Amino acid sequence: MSKRHLSVVLKVAISAGLVYFVFRKVDWRECSDQMQAAFREGYGWLIAAVAVTGIILAVGSWRWTMILRGHDVAIPYFHAFRLFLVGFFFSQFMPGGLAAGDVIRSYYTASCSPDKKMECVATVVLDRVVGSFGMLTVVVISLLLLGGKYLVVCLIVIGGTATIGVGAILFFSKGILGKLPFAGWIYEHLPYREQLSRAYEAFRHYREHKGELIVCWALSVLIHLLLVSVAYCVGNSVGVRATAPQYLVRVPLVGAITALPITFGNIGTAEFGYDTFFLAGHHPEAYHAVVAAFILMMRLLWLFVGAIGGLIWWVEKGAISGRLVQQEDDVSERGASGGGALDDSS
Repeated sequence: MSKRHLSVVLKVAISAGLVYFVFRKVDWRECSDQMQAAFREGYGWLIAAVAVTGIILAVGSWRWTMILRGHDVAIPYFHAFRLFLVGFFFSQFMPGGLAAGDVIRSYYTASCSPDKKMECVATVVLDRVVGSFGMLTVVVISLLLLGGKYLVVCLIVIGGTATIGVGAILFFSKGILGKLPFAGWIYEHLPYREQLSRAYEAFRHYREHKGELIVCWALSVLIHLLLVSVAYCVGNSVGVRATAPQYLVRVPLVGAITALPITFGNIGTAEFGYDTFFLAGHHPEAYHAVVAAFILMMRLLWLFVGAIGGLIWWVEKGAISGRLVQQEDDVSERGASGGGALDDSS
C-alpha cells in the first residue's frame, strides 16, 4: 500500500473512530425529533444561518481577491467567489480537507495567468495563512474569556503565534537571512532552487502591501466571528442551552480543532469538538440528543454549501479555466486601452 493510500485509510479510520465516540450514546429517535422540530419551528434560525454562511463566503472571496490584486492577478470578484465555492466543495468532500480545496483553487487560478503560476499558488497559501491568523486571534480572545485556569494554554497559543510571526519576519528579510550561518551554502544546495526562489519572491512581494494584509487579517477575524453567529443560529434552532458568550468561547476552539489535518474531509474533529464543549456541564441523557442534532445540523449546513460548489464545478469544470483566461485577456485589453486593470463592478 502506497503512503498516499495509507494516509487516506488512516484518516478514514480516525474519522470513523471519532464519529463513533461522539454518537455512541445518542438516542437517535430523540435526535431525529429535535432535527424535525428545527425544520418545523426553528426554520427562521436555519435561514439566518444559511444567510450568514453566504456572507462568510462573500467576505472570504473578497479577502482572496485583495490578495490576488497584490500580484496583479485580475480575476473579477464573482469569478473568485465561484472558485471559492468550488474549493469549499473539495475541502468538504475530499480526503485532503482544506488542502484539497486550496489545491483546486490554485489550479484554476493559475490557469488564468500562465505566466504567474507560482504567484497564483502563493495567493492561495497566503489566503489560508491570513485566515489562520484570524482564527488564532479569536481563539486567544476565547481563552482569555474563559478565565485564569486557561491562562497557560492562552500563553502557549500566544507564544506559538509570536514564534510564527518572528519566523515570518526572518523569512521576508533577506538582510537577516544573509547573515545566518550557512545560509548561502543551504541555498546553493536546495533542490528545485529556481522554483523555491520564485515562490519566496512571490511571498516577499507582499512586503509592499502591508496595509492590505492588515485589512485581510481583520476580515479573517470577522469571518470567524460570523462563524460563531452561524453556530448560534443553528444551536437555537435545535434548543442548545448556551448563551452567546459561551458560543463566542467554544466555537473558535472547535474551529482550531477542526483545522487539524488528521481526518477525512475534516469529519470527526468538528463533531468531537462540539460534543466536548457543548456537552460540558450537562448530564441528562436527553441532552445528548440535542447536542447530536446540533452537530448533525452544522455538518448538513457545510455539506449543503459544499454541494453548491460541487454543482458549479460539475456543470462548468471544463469551462472554468477557459472562461477565466478569456476574462484575463479582456481585462488586459481594457487595461491597454486605458480602461484599468480590473473592473470592480463585475
